[in-house]
Amino acid sequence: MSDTPSKDDNKLVNFEERLAEARKDFDDEYNPKPDIDKGMNDGARAGIELVGGMLGGGLIGYGLDYLFGTSPIFFFIFIILGVGTGFYNIYKITMNVGTSVGYKGLKSYPKDAKQSSNFEDDD
Repeated sequence: MSDTPSKDDNKLVNFEERLAEARKDFDDEYNPKPDIDKGMNDGARAGIELVGGMLGGGLIGYGLDYLFGTSPIFFFIFIILGVGTGFYNIYKITMNVGTSVGYKGLKSYPKDAKQSSNFEDDD
């Protein structure tokens, strides 16, 4: 046998290189690296929630004051409500409450369904 690579050997080497490249592309696309900056994302979101609540409340209050021709009483009331809403949203972010899809509330509603005879209620 000769030491020169045959045509089939070249195809095999080429196939292995293409397979390794395809596997690398697949891993990069479908197995992303964990998000290291999760804390920074939560902090930025909390800041935006607080500023957004204040701006929203301030704009609504200013609009009501302009509409009714009053002194800035509605402005101050809605700024305070906006700050309260912002802090409530920050609480929800930090406690991971209500941030998932399909969130209905903290209450657990009883289901109107028949239970099996061997079901024992722990309450």
